[in-house]
Amino acid sequence: MTPRDPKLLVHAGLFAALVLLLGLAHQWVNPLLRYERAALLDGQLWRLFSAHLVHLNHWHTLMNLAGLGLILWFFRDLLDRRRFWLWLAVCAPLTSLAMLLLDPALDWYVGLSGLLQGLLVLCLLLGWRGHPGLHSLVLALVVGRLIWEQTPGYDLDYLRHWIHGRVYVNAHLYGALSGALLAAAIGLRARFAGSAIQPPA
Repeated sequence: MTPRDPKLLVHAGLFAALVLLLGLAHQWVNPLLRYERAALLDGQLWRLFSAHLVHLNHWHTLMNLAGLGLILWFFRDLLDRRRFWLWLAVCAPLTSLAMLLLDPALDWYVGLSGLLQGLLVLCLLLGWRGHPGLHSLVLALVVGRLIWEQTPGYDLDYLRHWIHGRVYVNAHLYGALSGALLAAAIGLRARFAGSAIQPPA
């Protein structure tokens, strides 16, 4: 599998280093960077982005960075620097705004897992034409997991021993939907760009 952009590794590495550094310093930086409803309503809009870069502890950080690494590896033929930063620039605020508008009882949140759901869905949709069977199967598994997470019996504390907190499953749902919206926007732009360069019949 040929990488779409050899320099993506450098950009992703810098991003991962930042997330790791913030994760190691979580006790000091989280109060300033986490999603915090009251602070956002007070105008601290940087939290729309920074909330997804900070974590509960180092295990939480490493788990999410491992997930990011797997996505970058399996979809290296689809991702480039532009799509990588576009994912962060679009999915982070969309996910945070969804939490702000739809989850008024949520006081605070940290973690990259919601955006990872968005990146996974983005890649599965962008690469669907090349591997429709495999990507449809994985998409079905992702959608099934998202639905399962919304059921009343789902154990929100299954990672508490590791991350010292509950899994906030709505972030996964909002992140996945934001990734789907971004994939649709990229697909529509490519379609319109392609039709614009077609010679008249």
